[in-house]
Amino acid sequence: MRRDPESPYTQFCEVCDDEKPLPQFGKRKRAPNGRANVCRVCVRAANNKANRDPAVIRKRRDARLRRVYGITLSDYERMGRSQRWRCAICGRKALVGDRLVVDHDHDKPHGQAVRRLLCRGENSALGHFGDSSARLDAGAAYLREHGR
Repeated sequence: MRRDPESPYTQFCEVCDDEKPLPQFGKRKRAPNGRANVCRVCVRAANNKANRDPAVIRKRRDARLRRVYGITLSDYERMGRSQRWRCAICGRKALVGDRLVVDHDHDKPHGQAVRRLLCRGENSALGHFGDSSARLDAGAAYLREHGR
């Protein structure tokens, strides 16, 4: 049940039922007063709770993999198992709390660009070399001459 606020500059939150100033509510164009029905504090609390839910985390990860790379979370896990959860370049296992990242070719169409799973460092290195094998060979030659 909606109650009328005491002032035109306040509104009641539908979750905590407190009357708060309008700036404590997010903007919503379609709402009659241009503000959301739930205050920012209650929205933040609901998001924090959802961010700890394993089902929500898996669902978000699956959605991101589908959107960015055109693969599902089960495809990612299958790739990881086939690589024994090791980087395809250096062969090291991902650190605890970290995961292998999807290496992909930017020139191929969505869904056909996925190559293998790499650790973050190796994937960044390929990106810095512009996915160019010639630049990577030149960098390797430089390291052989001047590095370790």
